[in-house]
Amino acid sequence: MVTPLGTVEEIKNLCYQCEFHQVVESVNSINQFEIDPEDYFTLQLFKSQALFEMHRVSSSKSLLRDLAKHQPNQSDKYLYVMAKLCYLDQDYSKAERLFLILSDRSESVTDYFKAILGLANTYYSLGRYHDIKKLLMEMEELADLVTLDEKLSYALIKANSSYLLDDGISQSKTIFHEVIKLAAQRKWTYFIVKSLYGLATLHKHFGNTEAQDATINILKCYLNTEEAVYLTYLVNERFKDQNISLHSTLFFDKEFKRIAVQGNWIPLHDKPLIYGFLELLHASGSFVSKKQIAESLWAHQPYQPKIHDPRIFDLARRIRTLIEPYENQPVCLLSGRFGYKLARSEIMENTKSVRLYRSEENYG
Repeated sequence: MVTPLGTVEEIKNLCYQCEFHQVVESVNSINQFEIDPEDYFTLQLFKSQALFEMHRVSSSKSLLRDLAKHQPNQSDKYLYVMAKLCYLDQDYSKAERLFLILSDRSESVTDYFKAILGLANTYYSLGRYHDIKKLLMEMEELADLVTLDEKLSYALIKANSSYLLDDGISQSKTIFHEVIKLAAQRKWTYFIVKSLYGLATLHKHFGNTEAQDATINILKCYLNTEEAVYLTYLVNERFKDQNISLHSTLFFDKEFKRIAVQGNWIPLHDKPLIYGFLELLHASGSFVSKKQIAESLWAHQPYQPKIHDPRIFDLARRIRTLIEPYENQPVCLLSGRFGYKLARSEIMENTKSVRLYRSEENYG
């Protein structure tokens, strides 16, 4: 069995160009029994990554579990998939053990590099930056022997770690800029956005607000919030304390009291408090305090934090259940010390526009 020429490389390019919906559709269209098993495994990993970046986390993890079931127990592929799954589940202790086993067993440069790269990312998530240092030295020696995406992934973990390891801001900035340069040659916006996010985080760490804001403005030019939902969440979460957010478009249809998220209409005519909450945030366009929310939704009652704050929290929880791709990592309804805010929303008052959107109600 063979894989059509360029299929894996094409899917890889789509993934790193942040065309995640197309990755999923393309992989789904491939017949498993007509391609090389190794390539099929690789394609499924790209599909899992695409699902994760679209914030379809449960689907991404389900795919990894299915992949693991079809691998020989305790084989290297099985261990790699299970390590990735543990990492996504934030079971970092188990992920560390599995990546360590893989690094000891790996017989090829590529497999060994992937194992220690996974281990480095695990340590980064745990805040164990000094444990990363030795791994970075090992990856540096192998960087010219692995694929470009692996090399760029290594460069990102090095850039994100260097300034936290007292290697200085200059080295991190140089690495981020080099990643952007290399990624731009392939139009790999995924690595460009990750680098810009890293640079903005670095500037925030050192209190350089002007450079941070300028970097985020550049990032906005590259980030497709409708595709890269998880990356959008990362930016919003990191900078929410500074009232900075990227947008996932939310459409309002006032006539029928409903909203649309990524083409899917959600009726709210029978949920007046939820619709009132969202309509208030939409009208404001910025953060609305809990006091303002309470005074709008329960106008006949004076605001009492102990009574109204739990109600508002419950409404926000219910709203996220309805509209967020992943409840615990919001990209539509944002919260912070200023209160609550909707990501950019559009009002559907033009009859022609409403009709056009209604024709797409069943779009998946």
